[in-house]
Amino acid sequence: MKRRDHLRQLLTAGKDAAAAETTRPASAPSPSASKTPQPTAPAPASALSGTRVPSGAVKAMGLSLGSLAREAETARALRAEIASGERIVELEPAAIEPSPVADRLSRAGEEAGLDEAFDALKASIAETGQQVPVLVRPHADPDKAARGLYQTAYGHRRVAAAAALGRKVRAIVRNLDDAALVTAQGKENAERRDLSFIERAFFAKALVDHGFERTLAQAALAVDKAEMSRLLQVAERVPVHIARAIGPAPKAGRPRWLELADYLKGDAGRVKAQDEIGTAGFLAAGSNERFRRLHARLRPRSRPKDGREPARSLKAADGREIARLAPAGGGRMRLDIGVAEAGFAAFLAERLADLHADYERKAAKAAGSPKSAANP
Repeated sequence: MKRRDHLRQLLTAGKDAAAAETTRPASAPSPSASKTPQPTAPAPASALSGTRVPSGAVKAMGLSLGSLAREAETARALRAEIASGERIVELEPAAIEPSPVADRLSRAGEEAGLDEAFDALKASIAETGQQVPVLVRPHADPDKAARGLYQTAYGHRRVAAAAALGRKVRAIVRNLDDAALVTAQGKENAERRDLSFIERAFFAKALVDHGFERTLAQAALAVDKAEMSRLLQVAERVPVHIARAIGPAPKAGRPRWLELADYLKGDAGRVKAQDEIGTAGFLAAGSNERFRRLHARLRPRSRPKDGREPARSLKAADGREIARLAPAGGGRMRLDIGVAEAGFAAFLAERLADLHADYERKAAKAAGSPKSAANP
């Protein structure tokens, strides 16, 4: 209202000034001129050219109108930014729900200390802030949208990291239908190479299960028809609860997941898998090690062509494999200790002489016991 009153005053002053100029008779002398004749001065350039120098009030009015025009243009640009989704806003993590189509086997941060990539992301945001905004849409449920809730297209881990740090999430808000949302979701994951093979497989299955055409699912995952078939084959053969128990296993590529899917085709393989994922050693391991343990447990034991016995798995009390004992030919045996048990290997090397001496004492005692019984 103050701005409007100011403009009205300026307009009124400008009109009065203009009216005074136009109504004054051309022949009427000014009061000062009638009293004392003054020398005739050269006419200003503006008068000679026929243009009038605007008064201060008119100048001020022009500046104010120009300012209003600039503000209106800025407002229009701001509305265009918001409509196009290019404006970055800050949202509370609690107001952002996941995408309706899951693309990960576990939520970020669920396994403390076992998700190194998430821990690194959280540390980076804590140190330098969230550099890359997430993409969200107003919630598909109108009631939730009215309450200010959103759904994530991509950036789930950044949302989880911000929530863990108690920070707001920098986000781009865009109006997306389901097809546009999953396409953006898959494209971001493909460009960042962020999903492991098994996560891509279950993302493909989730898209198909939600009723999306395969062509759209292929576009979202940036894969061809043959690769799409392989992804769906693995997702259909590996029970989802077993896949979730293993986790993303980024080091286990397509060939090994295809092998594991074959091992799980029958009931016997699934029973063994269920037993393995419940062991303490499996639960304490990281995702890649979980996959390795289950793959080794289900892999068929075939007798070597030379007739030697297959390798034996030596396990700790909690069921964790610590070594493998295998014939090496020529009557020799080979003990393989994995890299994860490097500390135990060093400990064993230090104690090997004592263990061997203990073995010999027991062997001698066992060999001498019958003789002792015959000759007391």
